[in-house]
Amino acid sequence: MKKVSRGMWMVYILLLGCIFTLPAMATIITGNPADDGFVLFGYSLEPGVYVTGSANYGYHAYGAGFAIQSGTNLEIDDGTYSWTAGDTVVAVGGIFETVEPAGWPVTGTPINSLLPKTPPYAGLKLQAKFGTEDATWYVSTTPPGNGNGLSSSNAGGGRVQVRTSAYFQTGTPLEGQTEPWTWDGNSGQLLVLDKDNHILWDGDENLNKRVARMIWIWDDEAKQIISWELLLNVSLLERVAPETFTGKLPSIGDMAIMTVQQSDGAFTDALVKTTLIPEPATMLLLGLGGILLRKRTR
Repeated sequence: MKKVSRGMWMVYILLLGCIFTLPAMATIITGNPADDGFVLFGYSLEPGVYVTGSANYGYHAYGAGFAIQSGTNLEIDDGTYSWTAGDTVVAVGGIFETVEPAGWPVTGTPINSLLPKTPPYAGLKLQAKFGTEDATWYVSTTPPGNGNGLSSSNAGGGRVQVRTSAYFQTGTPLEGQTEPWTWDGNSGQLLVLDKDNHILWDGDENLNKRVARMIWIWDDEAKQIISWELLLNVSLLERVAPETFTGKLPSIGDMAIMTVQQSDGAFTDALVKTTLIPEPATMLLLGLGGILLRKRTR
């Protein structure tokens, strides 16, 4: 086997440099975080993921951070609130599954027994708190049914909180909704939030809901939401932030709290991070570097 030349090592180093300076780019967002390349942090009721709450909602918890890719459904023409190619987005997602978590017993409410079971399947609320680098949230050291972790808003370091309505249902929109969204009728669609107060930020009390988006998948056979994603455009948030804002914004790699709640009642909180996801171009460069090295060393 021939020795790798200094020149080939330089080529490889340059390729690695390109890889680590390229932002991760999102492809089409579907409402399924596993399909969209989000990073899995574990099951919501497991040690190291579960934070607090007595509802015992069981879901696989995902986080992601990426830049918007041109030509995808995240490139949204919306005037001042447009989502544009290159914008930084942080996101969380979940996939429901009813299983016993490894590591400790679950007490109290049976897992996922609070998911809506009868028409019009109302009463489910999905929520995310996107923390900054100053967030001090932490997971529970006691099993679900109690939970002693920290997920309060004031520990988010200036968090941005995004949520669905607590009263979405199937069939027809509920009277009082701002947007005509239903669980079944809008499955797989990237949507604005229902009301302006469904996004909260310590930096601006009048933040427009269009800096966030939500998407879910409804399974008509199971009569359930099976997966969902909540997304925040941090670049857009920075563009519309008041000139007086001097705090910190959420960024890729920061902590986030994901919440599944029964209307405004019992809930389950899970801790994730908005971890950078790889893009196809990055994987291509890695492969190219490997090919060049193999060819040179034969």
